Amino acid sequence: MKTLAFEDFSDLSPGLFPADYTATGEYHYKPPEGNRGRWYESTNRQGWMVIEDDGRHRMIQRGNRDNRLVRTLVTGDPSWTDYTLRVRLQPFRDDGFVGVVFRYETGRSRYRFGFDAGNTLKLIKDYHEEHHILAEMPFEYSLESIYELEVKVERDHILAYVDGDLKFDVQDRSYPSGKVGIAALVPAAFDELEVTAEDSVYTSYIQTRDRKQRELDELREQYPKPVLWKQIDTKGFGAGRHIRFGHLVNRDRLDFVLAQNIKLQRDIATTRCLTAMDLDGNILWQFGEPSSDPDAGMATFDVPFQIYDIDGDGKDEVLCMKNFKLYVLNGQDGSVKSVVPLPMDPPDENHYGRLHGDCIVIANFRGEPRPSDIVIKNRYRQVWAYDNRFNLLWTHQCSTGHFAIPYDFDGDGRDDLFIGYTLIGPDGDMKWSKDWGDHTDEIAIGPFDPGRDDVQIAIVCGEEGFNILSPEGEVLHRDHLGHAQRLSAAKFRPDMDGLQFYVITFWGNPGIISFHDCTGRKLFNFEPTTTGNVLNPVNWKGDGTELALLSGSIEHGGMLDGYGRTVVVFPDDGHPELCAEALDLTGDARDEIVLWDLERIWIYTQDEPFRGDRIYKPIRYPHYNASDYRAEISLPGWSED
Repeated sequence: MKTLAFEDFSDLSPGLFPADYTATGEYHYKPPEGNRGRWYESTNRQGWMVIEDDGRHRMIQRGNRDNRLVRTLVTGDPSWTDYTLRVRLQPFRDDGFVGVVFRYETGRSRYRFGFDAGNTLKLIKDYHEEHHILAEMPFEYSLESIYELEVKVERDHILAYVDGDLKFDVQDRSYPSGKVGIAALVPAAFDELEVTAEDSVYTSYIQTRDRKQRELDELREQYPKPVLWKQIDTKGFGAGRHIRFGHLVNRDRLDFVLAQNIKLQRDIATTRCLTAMDLDGNILWQFGEPSSDPDAGMATFDVPFQIYDIDGDGKDEVLCMKNFKLYVLNGQDGSVKSVVPLPMDPPDENHYGRLHGDCIVIANFRGEPRPSDIVIKNRYRQVWAYDNRFNLLWTHQCSTGHFAIPYDFDGDGRDDLFIGYTLIGPDGDMKWSKDWGDHTDEIAIGPFDPGRDDVQIAIVCGEEGFNILSPEGEVLHRDHLGHAQRLSAAKFRPDMDGLQFYVITFWGNPGIISFHDCTGRKLFNFEPTTTGNVLNPVNWKGDGTELALLSGSIEHGGMLDGYGRTVVVFPDDGHPELCAEALDLTGDARDEIVLWDLERIWIYTQDEPFRGDRIYKPIRYPHYNASDYRAEISLPGWSED
């Protein structure tokens, strides 16, 4: 027998197990500080801690009032197939599950074995919200005793033991491989974990692992390497995901604006300072007072600002909401061109009375030659539409979600607005709405499925999952795959029809990435060990197939292909890792990667020029409707089109 893993927690210091599943991780790569050893927590409930007890270290699950999620610490390799798992544990309470997980794919697809409420012993197969009991029996366990649970898996055969006595002999082929872990819904202590495999299995695993790494290394050689193009200092005025790109100085190149915020109350903030810069690192202007306080740079919601030529004079303005007013600033020097008070806001969401502003969307409700209408909203309940002279066009109350998307569904030159679960016509009339719970996080609208003659509305909406709707509101696809948080659509696979979707979860079981075809059918899923993956499409090679950006992390980030393989990695050069974005900044149609934190911005481009007859130039959402809560789409297009 060979040992695949052994753990007695002696290398982990007493105290809380490092974990950070606050909203920061939705779109920032910010792993918890501290030693986590071989483990990661796959639920966003911070209930684990290490204690010292008579000279040994014990991993404790403290439990809490939320009885929906079995807290789980995970280790191991997803390719492990046949092995024996042994864990020593002590239940502290008898009213909930305490045990092990094995052949673990994700926090929503795995096997569990352990003690449960009512003095029972259970072998369970979890699949999303379904919990299938494969075997159970009465078992009176003591809260004063330490037990050894053992599971042996070989092909589809599962043997489960307690203190060496066989309790269950089951066959099930749902999960052929996966990681291992410890799990508890109620307080318990875990003392030791060991995973072993037969010599031949261990040798096969090592050979397979090495072969896959060689194949991945060869695959990575087919892609350009990221090479540093620009470094920009933002110390003293930097920000997290709150960045916008636009043409502040001229139409030939992009500049950008960083937004700092000041919190008014929970989940409600206003703009504190805008800093406009060019790509050479020159500060063009500032509006407001900057701060080096990290709280000013970080926010877990949109800061309401956009870059757009709202008055049609050929020069971009900067729109922002600050201190209950909507400002239009000169893009070249930051001077105030106009300012108007924001509308009164229902007091049940904002006790200040007047709207603070949650985000800004540019639309074309009046059928003008170019978009020139402005949409603003409060956090979750009401939306207002104005023309570019700030005359109210209409307002509507509904479950707004985070960010609305305008789209001209009938081709009459006037946008509808899809917001939350509601489609609003250009005159403010509600066309249809879904009475669903939770709220919509991100929206993508486009012709994703070539088998249909219309566009589709793809949405991720928390506990309501990943959904695809027709323009008439027909539900074309519905998948409750967890708390669906982020979404991107692009040509990730050249061998498949239409576009494909990457989706990621956050709350509950965070960080599960799933891949779907143009109809929404899930092809595979996997669970990285960190959150903060943005999944933005990246036109990296210019050959018509795109990658999905994870993060700037050296260890966990990079870019995925349509098979879930990390085919591009970032160099170990000290670059920032907090935030990541992909867009074309050099003008060759391929994307650059912008990596930044609160003090610096590094921009990477390809280490080799494009070689080919024509270069891929996908159609994206416009820069002027950027948001932390915008799904990313990348529709096919070529430089010669």
